[in-house]
Amino acid sequence: MNILGPTPADHLPFAFSTLTSSWGTYRHRPGAPLLETLREPEVSLENCVIEDGWATSADGTRVPYHLVRRRDVLLNRPRPALLYGYGGFGAPWVAQYPGATSAFVAAGGVLVHTNLRGGGEFGRDWWNDGRQQAKQNGYDDLYAIAENLVATRVTSPNLLALTGGSGGGLMCGVAATQRPNLWRVVVPRVPILDLIGACRDGYGRWIVDTEFARIDDPDEVRRLATFSPYHLLRDGVDYPAVFIEAGDTDPRCPPWHARKFGARLQAATGGDAPVFIRVWSDSGHGWATDKEIALTQQTESLAFMLKTLGMVPPE
Repeated sequence: MNILGPTPADHLPFAFSTLTSSWGTYRHRPGAPLLETLREPEVSLENCVIEDGWATSADGTRVPYHLVRRRDVLLNRPRPALLYGYGGFGAPWVAQYPGATSAFVAAGGVLVHTNLRGGGEFGRDWWNDGRQQAKQNGYDDLYAIAENLVATRVTSPNLLALTGGSGGGLMCGVAATQRPNLWRVVVPRVPILDLIGACRDGYGRWIVDTEFARIDDPDEVRRLATFSPYHLLRDGVDYPAVFIEAGDTDPRCPPWHARKFGARLQAATGGDAPVFIRVWSDSGHGWATDKEIALTQQTESLAFMLKTLGMVPPE
């Protein structure tokens, strides 16, 4: 929920979204029995259900997640599932409308909204328990959710997809290299993938120092290498299908990360799953991207996931 600026004492306007409806604007008047709708949500997923779940991470912490599926997609057998998340920099991963990713639900898949440590969903402690020396906790949270979905037969590793952007793109790279057998397809979007090489520029060093490790401490650099995706790649490993997306003018996660990691992954993989790299011209870190270009970007990555999982988009 977002409060829309200073308000008179007699009413409270706010914006609100859910995992199945886009942002709408509402007004609450103290004492009134009902909310007033000022602007209806423009888009909604019809005939869908949202379900809550919990997984237990490696250190015993309980981690929540949410499932979104069409009502007619019964969980009586493993279904294609797409996990997405962030888990970094104290940013809250709000359960809001997933935008173009909702097409995965419309195509009969199960969308999984994750709440990983390192984010800000549950306060400062949730962030601190997933940063610096505790950074691996957030990735372990992701694996615990995926394993819980497999154990409960919501999905299976050959039907499991993962995506995320920026810090979530790093999450994808870590997951593909630490646990390659857990996923069928992984789509890192505008990612940072070489955490040691990133320290060669000022912004990269700042984010590494802020979130991941103290780069002037040799022991910390060795720990950093345990979740730097580029440094985890090994020859002959059967890696999942990977589609890496970057912008050629991105100042935060420069496209050399995608090119360097993608080239090494193509050379290292021992399987026949495809590894694609797409660097978009005149495109940055995502939020300021032209809507038509953003739509094309989303379409390409979704098409790659759907094709890999054997899914067919609705007409």
